[in-house]
Amino acid sequence: MGRRVIISAILLGIVTALAAQEAVAWGSRARRAICATAVPVERKAISNAFRTEDTSYEEDLFRGAVAGASVLNRGKPFASEAEAIAAIDNEIRLLRDVRKFGLGSYFAFRMGAVAATVSDLLLPFSMDTSPHGQALKQRIEADIEARVDSFAYLSRQKDREYVRNAPLFIENRRSFYANAGAMIADDYRRGSGYEGYLKEGAQSLFAQCVDTTADVWYTILRPDADPGMVAPSPEAVCWYLVREVQYLLGEKKNFYQATKAYDNFVSLGIHDAVAIDTMGDLFYAFGSEDAVERGVREWQTAYEMAGADRRSIGKKLSAHYAKIGDAALEAAARPGASEQELPNALNAFTRALEYEQTNDAIADKITETNAAIADRKARRELNVSIIASAEKVKAQAEKSRLASDYGNAIATYNQAMGLYEAVDQDFADQANTAKESIKQIKKNITDIINQVLDAASDTIDKGNKAVDEHRFEDANAEYERVPNILTVIPGDETTTQGKEKRTLIEMAKKKIDECKVAKQRWEELQRQREEAAKAAAAKAGVKQ
Repeated sequence: MGRRVIISAILLGIVTALAAQEAVAWGSRARRAICATAVPVERKAISNAFRTEDTSYEEDLFRGAVAGASVLNRGKPFASEAEAIAAIDNEIRLLRDVRKFGLGSYFAFRMGAVAATVSDLLLPFSMDTSPHGQALKQRIEADIEARVDSFAYLSRQKDREYVRNAPLFIENRRSFYANAGAMIADDYRRGSGYEGYLKEGAQSLFAQCVDTTADVWYTILRPDADPGMVAPSPEAVCWYLVREVQYLLGEKKNFYQATKAYDNFVSLGIHDAVAIDTMGDLFYAFGSEDAVERGVREWQTAYEMAGADRRSIGKKLSAHYAKIGDAALEAAARPGASEQELPNALNAFTRALEYEQTNDAIADKITETNAAIADRKARRELNVSIIASAEKVKAQAEKSRLASDYGNAIATYNQAMGLYEAVDQDFADQANTAKESIKQIKKNITDIINQVLDAASDTIDKGNKAVDEHRFEDANAEYERVPNILTVIPGDETTTQGKEKRTLIEMAKKKIDECKVAKQRWEELQRQREEAAKAAAAKAGVKQ
């Protein structure tokens, strides 16, 4: 390859480190740098490594590198170098097998963890668990992290090596390991520290990690079949897919991709209750409605399987249904709640108790819900009785209205309205019935009042006509009837109809006074006419 790749340039844009990191001599920045350098090296042999036409998985690769070797050991650090070497061997076989499911985000994440594990195996003291080794590890990490930006990579291989025997391959790449470790330890013991062997050797170790990582990646990614490679165990493939779902839901928040990984999980025909239970935990924790439903289904499947921890799974299922019951019980307490809320709550609590029969709190919830159902039934029946009584009173008001007994009609309508207003608002259908009936009654009362106002106005018009016809007694009688006609209208003068009532009463009083004056004027006019007639007659008699 023959060209140098400057690490400081490669580091631009690399993903931020995960919160939890292992205490190893290659620090997070160095691990990312090893991966970032190995990617273009790998692509000389596998051009589409860690990418598709429209997607790059380098971010996931770097995230796996930072997460470290524990990714390959279910979150736990390796107890020995031998365990880590065996894990590399297993991971090569596993990842070559799961390529059939796709080379996506989680696959790249695992490849990053492979790179971290390979790199730790090549740097002395990375996996030393002794107190002395731990102390050296921390000092080496700090020194390398401070200088890694200046490291340069010089390719030492023309072609990538296909790894057929991982333990032997790693041991060959570690041929320098013992001597390098001794020199590094001596340098730090004497006080020269990084300025000794590591000053020149660190970059060589770095390059060795890049080459070794690229070779292991190449072994995993090379598309050619390898009949001689032993297939991974079904359990290993099963848990790979479980962890893939965990990564896609937890890190990527990608429910769609997680369901595709889940479909691959199902295609294996898994009969591992623990794996299925765990899958349920992952989906349920994601929290979306679809994910929760899938999580519950997984728990229920695992619950029925041989070897399942029925007590643990039952507690989770019980808590789920209790949560549904609590939500339904709370909803049932709101005005206008659906009639199904309390039955739904009872059904949910009953299912919860089936999964955890000794849970007294849930048993109490069932008792509480049954009591609420009984109370609701009683209140609904009371509403039925109140509405029936209101309907009867309203019918009486209608009869009074038809008989033009407006005062009694309004009073009876108001009685009916009072009954409707007493209807419990917790029942949407009955509350709506009462609301519509009150609305109609108010309209009927308004119509009656308008009829009365019209009648009073017509009476004043009759009085006016009588005045015009000089029937002053009849006119006065009409005007005096107006207040009596208007007595059925409520006395609230702030309303439009109340103001109209007052106006008509005042008009009728004014008309009475005007009628009196008109009568006096008419009588005076009549007297004058009689006197004029008498005078004319007398004058005519004299002439005769």
